[in-house]
Amino acid sequence: MKAVVITAPGGRDRLEVQDLPEPDLPAGHVLIDVAWGACNWGDIQKRQGVYPDPVDYPAILGGEVSGRVAQLGEGVSGVAVGDAVAAITGPDMLRGFAERVAVPQAFLIPLAEGLDLRAAAAYPVVSLTAWHLLHTAASVKAGDVILVHAIGGGVGLALTQLGRAAGLRVIGTVGSEGKGRHALDFGAERVIPRDSEDFVAVAMEVTDGRGVDLVIDSLGADILPRSFDALRPFGRVINIGEAAGEPDFAVRKKLYERSTSFAGFEVLHAEPGSPRWRASVKGIAAHIADGDLRLPIAEEFGIDAIRDAHEFLESRRASGKVLIRVGGA
Repeated sequence: MKAVVITAPGGRDRLEVQDLPEPDLPAGHVLIDVAWGACNWGDIQKRQGVYPDPVDYPAILGGEVSGRVAQLGEGVSGVAVGDAVAAITGPDMLRGFAERVAVPQAFLIPLAEGLDLRAAAAYPVVSLTAWHLLHTAASVKAGDVILVHAIGGGVGLALTQLGRAAGLRVIGTVGSEGKGRHALDFGAERVIPRDSEDFVAVAMEVTDGRGVDLVIDSLGADILPRSFDALRPFGRVINIGEAAGEPDFAVRKKLYERSTSFAGFEVLHAEPGSPRWRASVKGIAAHIADGDLRLPIAEEFGIDAIRDAHEFLESRRASGKVLIRVGGA
């Protein structure tokens, strides 16, 4: 089978499409004929060798996919061969950019028959991340104001739609003018270009000087410490990444300025297979089926053009998901 392999950490030239044996199928796993995969910033980090969790090289990249069930491992029930599914590929979020992948059953998202598999590949990581940010890592309530950095990206757009569905007011930042169009279309109240506006000032303006209830930060660098200045007293910042660089600041001092709190978040800590995870999968599937959760596709690439996909994602031009056509079903 064809698969995208990173032979050793480094530049895009380290990416290779190789012909590999099909994967084993352990008990409790489902073998998927992969139609589409989605390329995420974590794939870039794994290629570069800077991903927070260890990666054993060579490795097959790809952490989320869509396709159809090809075979059931021992002990699997409630799913049938031929079913349309989306999935996070497992705890290490690898092996998805291949013609077949074995996935733990707990990581599956069943799809309504007829749902476009191309669109479905965009949902697993970002939609479940957004759901658990709002309902597990934080406990939002109708009327709360949230500030989402990089609101034009996949997680940002999912947060916008799920936040609006929960009755929240959603504002967000983008790197430059024009990248927030989708967020506004999906119900964001205000999108702030960081290159021309002060997001702290805008946050205070839209909350009449009170500050926002929650900030979701995926950028780090100097944006993270300033995010605390946009909070109300007892507000919360949740960090989910450092796409703009590692921050360097005295976090304890910032917390005491408004008695705020700070947390990190990783979606798989929401325990796939647990009752709260099953509730999130059910909720996401319902939103997708109802058409009130939509994620735009920024660009798609064939599996043989994986280096071009990485280049596009690293260019920061994407507003929406970057897809990899594997089987193309």
